[in-house]
Amino acid sequence: MSDEDKILEKIAIAAQTCFQHHPVLVLGSGASIVHGLRGMGDLAQYLRENVDANDGEEADAWLLIRTALAKGDGLEEALLKTAAPSSLVSKIVRLTWQAIASDDLALMARASNGEEHFHLSELLRGMFRSNQMVANIVTPNYDRVAEYAADLAGCFHATGFEPGIIRRREGGDRISIHKGSHPGRTVRIWKVHGSLDWFADAQGRVVSLPIPEILPDALDPLIVTPGVSKYERTHDEPFRSAIQGADHALSRAASFLCVGYGFRDRHIQPKIEEMCGQQSVPVVVLARTLTDEAKTFLSSNAGKNYLGLEMAGEGTRVFSPEHPDGVTIAKPDLWEFGKFNQMVL
Repeated sequence: MSDEDKILEKIAIAAQTCFQHHPVLVLGSGASIVHGLRGMGDLAQYLRENVDANDGEEADAWLLIRTALAKGDGLEEALLKTAAPSSLVSKIVRLTWQAIASDDLALMARASNGEEHFHLSELLRGMFRSNQMVANIVTPNYDRVAEYAADLAGCFHATGFEPGIIRRREGGDRISIHKGSHPGRTVRIWKVHGSLDWFADAQGRVVSLPIPEILPDALDPLIVTPGVSKYERTHDEPFRSAIQGADHALSRAASFLCVGYGFRDRHIQPKIEEMCGQQSVPVVVLARTLTDEAKTFLSSNAGKNYLGLEMAGEGTRVFSPEHPDGVTIAKPDLWEFGKFNQMVL
């Protein structure tokens, strides 16, 4: 057996071990970009073209942000450098919602017409072939990729709100969903930075509604955008409950599958680091390009049962306990979600 064949065998074993432990799924922006949702770069360009800052404090703050973006800073980095006034933050939030919502509605149209394929749906169907009744997804994404994938997999999904059109938050006891007389298989989606269909009305009441094409003035989107107010806002509901639910799911996980997640969010990775570093919980990280933070996690905080895969030209770069600095193999596309499914389903 060649050295590359040995590496491929270890990749397959690591993937199957992760899957057999019924992983908590952690979805980052890379899991949404493949479905046509714009990433940080495209969102930054949209904001540069559409933010209309008033004269004075707004204009001064927006000039600093635009200058940082022009110099090559990422959107989050640029927004973190400037304490923007609340009026400018509100404009950024509403425009961010508008940009992502338009992409999301287009995805919904394709999904409902059978024109979009979701690897996540395949994986969920595979996970529910066992006697498992609940799968957990943790994500900082606002979009509804996970919800669409769960629907197309034939599962129920729950995001912390009661069923219906005008949906109020769940009470103290989480909703139990049944199919006939039996509990239905349910995907719990913990959206720690909010969702496109979460809003606060004029009285500040939290509600979940179908996404409108144009956001009414009376509704404020409940999404946490990058910037200095990011960690302040998550102390409020419904973010606090979502983070608590995510913490609970992550702290009980027997394995983790991270797809397109950059390990840049302090609301998510501390629990992953704790579980992997202290208990060597298996973890697989898939990304087109692993961020520096993801590589640091793998080399320093992922314990002894980890696998990281990223694109490397026409091959794949593999990070594992045997190859902490990475090794490139000729096999292409192993970093793709669909390839992971092929290894485990």
